[in-house]
Amino acid sequence: MPGAPKISAILLVAGRSTRFGSNKLLMPLGGMPVVRRAALSLVESKAAEVIAVTGHQAAEVERAMENLNLRLTHNPAFESGQATSLIAGLNEAAGDAEGYLFALGDQPLIGQSVIDRLIDAFAASGGKALAAAPYFEGRRGNPVLLSSALREELASLKGDEGARGILRTLQAESPDRLAPVEVDGEEIFWDLDTAEDFEKLQSKFNGAE
Repeated sequence: MPGAPKISAILLVAGRSTRFGSNKLLMPLGGMPVVRRAALSLVESKAAEVIAVTGHQAAEVERAMENLNLRLTHNPAFESGQATSLIAGLNEAAGDAEGYLFALGDQPLIGQSVIDRLIDAFAASGGKALAAAPYFEGRRGNPVLLSSALREELASLKGDEGARGILRTLQAESPDRLAPVEVDGEEIFWDLDTAEDFEKLQSKFNGAE
């Protein structure tokens, strides 16, 4: 059984929450801010390190993650698109990281187990996998893990697409190098764009307790 690879988990928490109306990352969910709940799953996982990339309302977002075992880096260009935050996290990651796990701050119901299963699937491939991603009923969700062999492609991303294009290409051209992790719930799709999304997420969270 291969040992755990050195994975840098990068939590993207820089967005402006434009459609939400206020900072969705600071909304309370189960007694703590959404962003803290998202960060905790990474901190408690098999990831070797956790880096949170801040942008909008950085001071408030950082305060919401106080006393967690993670590093903070600020992306002053966060309004230029998600790719700038992804690259800011990449630049902060350990030089000997074998892969980068990108997680979204507005997906607080992603549990530690999903993250650990992605890392395990990446490790189990014995170096064959260039990525690992969660799937539910044939649909791919977040978070995603990409090998450090793709660092150059990641570093050249622009705009708001993030790593989706890289994963699409991989799935189309080298599907055997993408390790799928089947999950048993839709949490990998649940994020917060609107106040209605938050109400639904609260209901799902309360129902799972």
